[in-house]
Amino acid sequence: MTTPTMTPRATREQRAFRTLMAGMARPGTVQTVAPLETTHRLGAAFMLLDALLDHEVTFAVIPADAEADEWLLRSTGSRIAAVHAADYILATGDGIEAAIRRAKIGIPTYPNFGATIIAAVEAVSGRMGSGERLELLGPGIRDEAIVYAAGFPSEYQRSFMERNSEVPLGIDLVLIAPDGRFTCLPRYTRIQGGE
Repeated sequence: MTTPTMTPRATREQRAFRTLMAGMARPGTVQTVAPLETTHRLGAAFMLLDALLDHEVTFAVIPADAEADEWLLRSTGSRIAAVHAADYILATGDGIEAAIRRAKIGIPTYPNFGATIIAAVEAVSGRMGSGERLELLGPGIRDEAIVYAAGFPSEYQRSFMERNSEVPLGIDLVLIAPDGRFTCLPRYTRIQGGE
């Protein structure tokens, strides 16, 4: 009898998924995935979406990006939906705030129906550097977590807090940089001063 082995792709997806779950359990920590080798500039975000998407869920890309749509459809078997109805949203630039404002937040009986936004930002770091300083509070954080994110300004932070003001309803947010560094802000996470 032969022992079943996972394909390289399944191994890669499982590793990315576990890393993402570790980030969700410990908001504000900086995790890392290896960006997918692709000609598209969003290889790191694609790595996370490749681990999350399948034929049972939907996605949207904002602003519109036909190349990203085509890659995600072909690679994951998922389906495209309108931003307000998508389970997962890939957002870049100004599309990040638009995604936060338009994403579904679930319903009282099914709060887990809220969307997860994968926001491609310029940089994510646990050390002071370029970008906004995010002081995070909430479950999974002892006292306070501090992370820096370039491309996630204060107005986006306020929008995130507004959309997550009626817990357990809300959205989960992942800020990911081109080098594969990312941090997670689940719906229960609060940004100090972001209210």
